[in-house]
Amino acid sequence: MAPWVNRIRDGRLVTPDGIHELPMNQPPHAIHGNVRERVWTVKEISESSVELEIKLEEPWPYVGHIEYSISMQGNSLVQTIRLIAGNNETRSFPGSVGWHPWFNPTLGTDLVTVQADVKSQWKLKDMGTASGKLEVTEVTTRLQNGTKFAIREVDGCFLMDKGGKAVISWPELTITMSGSEEITHFMFFSPENALCVEPQTCTVDAAQLANRGFEDTGHVLVDRDNPLIASTTWSWD
Repeated sequence: MAPWVNRIRDGRLVTPDGIHELPMNQPPHAIHGNVRERVWTVKEISESSVELEIKLEEPWPYVGHIEYSISMQGNSLVQTIRLIAGNNETRSFPGSVGWHPWFNPTLGTDLVTVQADVKSQWKLKDMGTASGKLEVTEVTTRLQNGTKFAIREVDGCFLMDKGGKAVISWPELTITMSGSEEITHFMFFSPENALCVEPQTCTVDAAQLANRGFEDTGHVLVDRDNPLIASTTWSWD
């Protein structure tokens, strides 16, 4: 997900140079960025790694590109996304990146269990709209201790402990998801026939919340001297 993650209500991107309108691909939100359904350029490939790149294009209002590195390192999949402003882009802009993997709820026997080093949950209003409220919810405690989710039981964004991880366990397999310090949030979503565990750099509509003075949103500004670089490692045994 890039150059934004999660949801932007009404497609209103709050930036230092004003509000820009993004298409609402899941009304009433602009959701999950605008590069996931486009064709990427393969810059380099080997038996265990690939380097991808894509230009930022309209309707995103800023010039730049994204680099995506993926490599197998032993029993780990290591991924890095770099969100980079163009040399001729004079403005700073809000940026965020993240991943949205879908896992099978069962590998043949028992349902998957997930445990995560979450600190608190962002309360969402109607239609998944950001409220700005951080709470230690019942789901927060369940995730801290390890839990199973029923279909559509969870669809929430959680602030992580610094250096926190998520552990996804089936009787047949365990996957541990960690991230660089830029990975400040995880989204958990339990649709039918899946469990989504999503490392990302900010919460829902972070730029709008930060503009209203809320803290711990993960909101950052990208410019020519300050790219956003975030990594996640998924290891299994």
